[in-house]
Amino acid sequence: MLGLDTNLKRGIFATYVLLWVSSHLLVYGSRLAGAPAYNATSVVMLTETTKLIMAVGMYLTYDGSVADLVKAAAGSMPLMLRYTVPAVLYCVYNNLVYVNLTTFDPGTYNVLMQARIRLTRLIWQQLFAKRLNRNQWTAIGLIGLGCMVKEGAKLAPSGGGLSANAGAWMLLGVQMLASVLAGVYNELLLKGGNERAGGLKVTTNLQNGFMYLQSVLWNASILAYQGKLGEAFAQENLRAVCSPSVLAIIAIMSSVGLVTGFFLKHLDSVLKSVASAMEVVLTMLAAYAVFGTPVDALALLAAALVGSGVWLYAKPVPPHPAGYELVAKQEDPER
Repeated sequence: MLGLDTNLKRGIFATYVLLWVSSHLLVYGSRLAGAPAYNATSVVMLTETTKLIMAVGMYLTYDGSVADLVKAAAGSMPLMLRYTVPAVLYCVYNNLVYVNLTTFDPGTYNVLMQARIRLTRLIWQQLFAKRLNRNQWTAIGLIGLGCMVKEGAKLAPSGGGLSANAGAWMLLGVQMLASVLAGVYNELLLKGGNERAGGLKVTTNLQNGFMYLQSVLWNASILAYQGKLGEAFAQENLRAVCSPSVLAIIAIMSSVGLVTGFFLKHLDSVLKSVASAMEVVLTMLAAYAVFGTPVDALALLAAALVGSGVWLYAKPVPPHPAGYELVAKQEDPER
């Protein structure tokens, strides 16, 4: 199913989904009334720093020594610089996670974010010269319909209309676009990064290290430009971050980042979007169980549509009858 034909691929896929569901629930819970207040910029900076430390640690554990790391990094500086693009995009995305989850509940947020699957597929198929089959196009339509069903009432005049939440919707759109562009570009770098630097292979762990080094630098630069770098590392903010719930957020978000690198290396950006669509059902049910977030008939219908879309996406297309291709080519010589 979904092309997950090895234990490695199935493990990466399942881990990715479960980590994201857990992270959304933790972020949402940390923002509820009565939860300890914390500074989101502090969490983002500590998360990116933790990702870098974990990537370097995994390289030293599985790929080589400190000398090997230095040699491989020095020999692949152009590749490291190319990670500036996804690092900036992910910087925007990660900061907007905290902003948008203060406006939308976890289920709503996840359903809305699934609109990116269409954009992902359009960009991805152009860059990788691959095309959708009819089941996949229908599946993407079902997932998009599920998004509209879940939030359609808020667009009606009685629900406040789009203009009432224009700022929130715009930020969600920016986050969505940043996610799509960063994911596809990162996949290009990961799948094209099999060259050797100084006689050493550029491994996925090393590329993750490049990614998070750039991310730390760009997050710090943006905060410094905004005059908030000192705020991110202020003693009172760091003290608030040391609560168990926020430390859990940092640990899970750091793990998600590393798993994403392996996901894009062994799978692809479109399947990553499908995995995100599966989070809709799981997050909605989990939010109901943990926080008592209401689940109405429209929410269930939206979840069913998204789930049907995921199932159809994985369903193979029946082969054409014998002789179909020959007839098609005779009718259309350019095929």
